[in-house]
Amino acid sequence: MAATKTSTATRTTAPSPTPRGRPPTPGLREHILAAAVRVFAKHPFHKVRVEDVALEAGVAKGTVYRYFTNKEEVYLASLFQGIDGLQEELDRVAAAEPDPVQRLGALVKSLLEFFWGRDLFFLLLHRNEEERNAPHVRAWLVRRQQFARLIARTLQEGIAAGRIRRVNVRLATEALLGMLRGVHRYRGPGDTPEESANVVVDVFLHGVLARSPSKSPVLFRRKP
Repeated sequence: MAATKTSTATRTTAPSPTPRGRPPTPGLREHILAAAVRVFAKHPFHKVRVEDVALEAGVAKGTVYRYFTNKEEVYLASLFQGIDGLQEELDRVAAAEPDPVQRLGALVKSLLEFFWGRDLFFLLLHRNEEERNAPHVRAWLVRRQQFARLIARTLQEGIAAGRIRRVNVRLATEALLGMLRGVHRYRGPGDTPEESANVVVDVFLHGVLARSPSKSPVLFRRKP
């Protein structure tokens, strides 16, 4: 069973085969992917046709098929374009920073910087998240889980070191990812990834409540 999952992940993230026929035009594949990002960001996956991507890119439908087998492959390629580089950057940041609190800030900054100039790309990632049984959504959720595990591990190390108070790590991880999504999607014209990262980490770690040395208040208690 494990071997099957590995092979599937490999197939979904592997680069497209070399185009058939004449030599590929430099930059044309990337041009088609950029057009695909715009199309998929505007329309649900099931309503998009390969013809729509070709029209947006200003090429013939057959040209798209020289680089991609079908619509799903176009979507996956546009979805994961740059994600491998992001994962490598996050792994590098995590390995370079031993302090879990500083590492958390560096991870948040790297995530925001990656998505900051990718408005349509960010929208594309989340547009079809509710279709969890769709292959392209499952593939994205696998990648998202990699980011979540890295953040969760950092939180766990911070708790073990006494730098972060004991919390539900899974819920805290999802809360942080939700903050990142909101800050990016609804950012103001003067916002920067650096300032946004500082605010997100500060609010996440310290909250917005002016605390006294006494125990933090419990806002919601479990019913008996």
